[in-house]
Amino acid sequence: MTLLSVRALTKSFGGNAVVRGVSFDVAAGEVVALIGPNGAGKTTCFNMLNGQLQPDAGQIRLDGTNIAAWSPDRIWRLGVGRGFQIAATFGSMTVRDNVRTALISRNRTVWRFFRPAAHEFTREADALLDQVGLKHLAGQGCGTLAYGDLKRLELALAISNQPRLLLVDEPTAGMAPPERRAVMDLLLMLARNNSCAVLFTEHDTDAVFRTADRILVMADGALIAEGDATAIRANSRVRTAYLGE
Repeated sequence: MTLLSVRALTKSFGGNAVVRGVSFDVAAGEVVALIGPNGAGKTTCFNMLNGQLQPDAGQIRLDGTNIAAWSPDRIWRLGVGRGFQIAATFGSMTVRDNVRTALISRNRTVWRFFRPAAHEFTREADALLDQVGLKHLAGQGCGTLAYGDLKRLELALAISNQPRLLLVDEPTAGMAPPERRAVMDLLLMLARNNSCAVLFTEHDTDAVFRTADRILVMADGALIAEGDATAIRANSRVRTAYLGE
């Protein structure tokens, strides 16, 4: 079942077309990679999907609803999680409190029965941290985490609203190969177990070819190819623009 449907998505900055008429679909439970060289328009495309940028033209339909002009918080509440290229967390808080903050936002709760709402979410926060392999670091200061653990924490934050669609920008950036495999396996598990659609960007082509059900390739703001790993590897246009001959 198609969950995300993007049609003719377009964005320009100062007359420079960064995304040009991009169209694609992502089904519930499907893991799709969006790849391409630096400057291809991938992150701009992601920023439109979660409301950080408004498109100049085109539609972004989530389960039939056009969300192209919606704000990021409204899109988040509709069930869209987002992970960024550079991990976005609160360094002065503990790992657990970072997740508690996200849960407070999801539940729109600040104070309950004269107790800080954060105290109400310990179990939920620890369950999310366990899901991403960070429960043993729950009480540690976020600012002391290794970069790979920061990316895992960011993923816990992204799934705190039980998303139907998860957008992840370079989930393995800065990680060693074993960490990369573990994070990509986690994305697969989230998609399969929760029927969550996952759309991710990634420069590690080995991770892309091993993980993605389907691959979208962008170059110069346009979608130039779509298919499984075998088809993308064999595509001469993709080899020229990105993979190398």
